[in-house]
Amino acid sequence: MYQIQYNSSSDEILIYRMIPANHKYFLLSDLPSSRDYELCVFAVYDDGVTALTGTKLVGCVSFSTEPEYGRCHSIRDQFLGGTMIIIIGGIIVASVLVFIFILLMKYKLHSNHYKQKAAARHANVCSQTNGGGGAGGGALPPSSTGASLRGTTVVDLNPAHNDDAISQ
Repeated sequence: MYQIQYNSSSDEILIYRMIPANHKYFLLSDLPSSRDYELCVFAVYDDGVTALTGTKLVGCVSFSTEPEYGRCHSIRDQFLGGTMIIIIGGIIVASVLVFIFILLMKYKLHSNHYKQKAAARHANVCSQTNGGGGAGGGALPPSSTGASLRGTTVVDLNPAHNDDAISQ
């Protein structure tokens, strides 16, 4: 097993990578431009005397990455992260507002519908009797002036069957 260790001249943070012994090449990618690097390769082996693993320096090399081209540059991580958070937050807020607006419109439509039904229900009120001889004698109730009867139902409570004890 091999261990690759490298650091940048700007931040001096060591980065370690482990690669299997059967790999002959290793590609380093996403290195910032215009920086100097120090890279060392160590062989990692099992120490027979102790239970610890041992390392042996294979070699070190210094290199620099090329300067950044003017038209090809990477997007800064802070800008990309902050922008994505703002965009996702805006989408969430907009969808919640649309949902609330839809609920309000639905509530207004249903409440107006029920008000119209209630007004129509109170405008066409008919009284029902149990068939006992009243002043109207089973006639239809007089229609109120200005209100039209849309759906009037006259209920006949079995006047032909006088032997029914409940309807008497």
